Amino acid sequence: MQRIRVLVVDDVALVRRLVVDALSIDPEIQVVGVAANGREALEKIPVVRPDLLVLDYEMPEMDGLETLIEVRRNYPSIRVIIFSSHTRHGAQVTLDALWHGADDYVAKGRADNPSAATQLIRTQLLPKIKGLCPRPEPAEGVVEGSFEAGSDPAKVRASARQAGIAPARAEIVAIGASTGGPKALATLLEGLPSDFPAPIVIVQHMPRLFTRLLAERLATRTSLRCAEGIEGSTLRAGQIWIAPGDHHMVLVRERTEIKIRLTKAPPVHS
Repeated sequence: MQRIRVLVVDDVALVRRLVVDALSIDPEIQVVGVAANGREALEKIPVVRPDLLVLDYEMPEMDGLETLIEVRRNYPSIRVIIFSSHTRHGAQVTLDALWHGADDYVAKGRADNPSAATQLIRTQLLPKIKGLCPRPEPAEGVVEGSFEAGSDPAKVRASARQAGIAPARAEIVAIGASTGGPKALATLLEGLPSDFPAPIVIVQHMPRLFTRLLAERLATRTSLRCAEGIEGSTLRAGQIWIAPGDHHMVLVRERTEIKIRLTKAPPVHS
């Protein structure tokens, strides 16, 4: 099996060593190099040809965001996972990175606790690397098919009219997003008109602090009202509600209104 080629970029030597040691144990991973800053990483990419970068944010000479922008410009197929903390500052810079095309992020553990940091790398970073860079498995009897993507909405409506299909009117638009979500949501929402006729509810897989910052960021990209979900709020047309991280956002009908209920029930599908 072809292994996943990883380049580790971090200005702290201890963190680099922890990441390399923790990842190298897995037979599906090959750490092909390390770099102490973004400039060094960009020099190594054409030499070591990584599938994925584990990228620190705050580094001398060239930080993580500058590096990410150059990687996206010159090597768009390389996956990038950002290392960040869950402080407010860490959440803001991570959101900036997701906005500019980072594929995912992992909260960096404390380097002065090697055991805990190693456990975090193995339980959080490693699964994300494998999820972003799946290795093809031999398959038997595969049936190939095709589907039509990017259909022209006007043509779809015309075809529906010809078939006698009446357009449906939705009470609510619900969107679920994970990897790549923030950038995609920004693109989607900024294209909606100010008189959008239904409320929009969004679940973005992120921790609590991140979802609040995401709501604030998206509010600057749309003419619709955008906010993190609030217990008891009534859904109205032209509003966008983002489920708070670490909560379920449940919608309940009360007579003629639909309201938000937030719960801390056990996670579903992790």
